[in-house]
Amino acid sequence: MKLSDSFTIQASKADVWSVFMDVEKLSGCVPGCKEVKMSSPTRYEASMEVKIQFMTIQFRVTGELKEAVEGEALQVEMTGQPVALAGLFRNQLHLQLIEEQPGTTRVQYEMDLQMTGRLASLGDILMKGTVKKKAEEFATNVQTLFQSSQEIYN
Repeated sequence: MKLSDSFTIQASKADVWSVFMDVEKLSGCVPGCKEVKMSSPTRYEASMEVKIQFMTIQFRVTGELKEAVEGEALQVEMTGQPVALAGLFRNQLHLQLIEEQPGTTRVQYEMDLQMTGRLASLGDILMKGTVKKKAEEFATNVQTLFQSSQEIYN
């Protein structure tokens, strides 16, 4: 399942990049992320909880920064295994930062999500709606993070 979209943040490209490279700060913006720990400078492990209409699924997730172009773009691969269901997911995320004007950055992303086992049996339509909703929540959380930090300094 492929999904692409973008959102705008009222912050400089350098500031947005620094948050995207800080796993602890960024994980606070990820809906359902319960715990995250770095296992190397480019690899992390997390536990997540995702609500899909009639059920809540807990995951153990491993993420790895595959490629980064300083201040411009990054590629991350996440692999997750549900705690109580058979199957797994793999998500390849490509993200690009585009400075629209000074102090305004557009985050453009593409995701390629693949699922196996019981996760796949939940259906593309149900999963696509959930993934899109979580991506929108993530965008809102990142925007709020920057609004909050601007209010502190003003």
